[in-house]
Amino acid sequence: MLSVIIPTYNQARCLDLTLRSLVGQTTGREQFEVIVVDDASTQDIRAVVARYQADLRLRHVRHAANRGRSAARNTGVTEARGEWLLLMDADSYAAPDLVERHLRRPGDAGPEVVYGRRIEPSWGTFARLQQSVPTEDELLPMEGDHRDLPQPEGSPVFDVYRRTAWMFGFTHNLSLPRELYLQVGGFDEAFVEWGYEDTDFTYRIYRHFGRDSSRFRYDPQALCYHTPHFRDWATEWENTKPVLPYLVRKYRHYDVEFFTHPSDHHRRVARTLPFYEDCREFIRDHPDRVTAGMVRKAIDLPDTARSLWIGFDVRSAATATATCIDHALPFGADNPHLFGVRTPYEDGSFDYVVHLDLWRMLTPIDLSGLILDSLRIADVALLVQSQRLRRDPAEGIGMIDDLEYFLSIVRPRYEAAVTYEDDELAVVRLARPGHGRSADRAAPRAGQAENAGQQ
Repeated sequence: MLSVIIPTYNQARCLDLTLRSLVGQTTGREQFEVIVVDDASTQDIRAVVARYQADLRLRHVRHAANRGRSAARNTGVTEARGEWLLLMDADSYAAPDLVERHLRRPGDAGPEVVYGRRIEPSWGTFARLQQSVPTEDELLPMEGDHRDLPQPEGSPVFDVYRRTAWMFGFTHNLSLPRELYLQVGGFDEAFVEWGYEDTDFTYRIYRHFGRDSSRFRYDPQALCYHTPHFRDWATEWENTKPVLPYLVRKYRHYDVEFFTHPSDHHRRVARTLPFYEDCREFIRDHPDRVTAGMVRKAIDLPDTARSLWIGFDVRSAATATATCIDHALPFGADNPHLFGVRTPYEDGSFDYVVHLDLWRMLTPIDLSGLILDSLRIADVALLVQSQRLRRDPAEGIGMIDDLEYFLSIVRPRYEAAVTYEDDELAVVRLARPGHGRSADRAAPRAGQAENAGQQ
């Protein structure tokens, strides 16, 4: 049996339409149940539910106080009796075969998590919808789901988003086994405001399966319609801003580090991240990558300096006052895998941030983010380039080699200079005007660090 979980806070009219659409399913009522979780609405949700109890296996559960959608969904799953769950919203008007498409047959070996499609109807489409489901040809171009991208014939996975299917899991139309829901701990109830609680949930599923995107499938035929309601987009997105740092603190991995808002930026991140991972492996295995020991001799930081080092094999050169993000070591609680675009550290935590080569692959947008974050948490950022580590752009994403051009684009905003250069490495020093001097003693110029190129 399938349990349909619908949290709601008010939205009584939208809920009425959604329940009406579930009455009209092609699947018999004995194959699914509906649980409406009323998150302390001020509207009379119980009266809406009562209108459909004769036609659906329908239950109403009410929170005494408003706790947010995460808590409401968890409450609904606690009440559920089905072995499969379909997560919907109160404003998700179901196509007649939606439940049928989410039902799994005995022995079904398909992906565990199915994402259904959601149409954003204009007023004309919404008016037609209440008479009959519009055909694909009747939909306007802007009404489609932003996940509607070309995929190989018969592909069961998000091939375009090779490693980031979790990023597109929205719980207005998503099904999964109840057992899996419980294994990953349900929804994080720290999410109280609108937004990203579903992304956090699907990311935990992704990690649960060892970062395997083949466990997710997008079914554009499993269709619902987003019933119109008032939206204050500016306020809603503003309220999500604290969520992104929370995700980085919680997971400390580059999977979520590049995540941005609003959600239409997710496709850029999804398309870029696989290239970053490929280039990361290229740098890791390159024989001419300079070591952290060589860099330490070249930059000659004060022994008492509070520093953050990001790169490969950086822990081997760390001082007692250094913090390391070492991509050569396994990911874990004491060794996050971040690039430095968004870090979990407080403002002013360090005197220096030292980046070894990983920064060179970042797109201009993400590199700008890395610089901003580095100079948020430290007075000085030192960007290290291995001179002999170069990549043919034909092999994938390219890397910065032209430091003169790089300096030309950052100097209008920052103090920027190449403070060390030899045949093996170059160091770019960045600081906000007037903010780097307290951390710095004079950085050595080319040739001033004796034997800098030797470990």
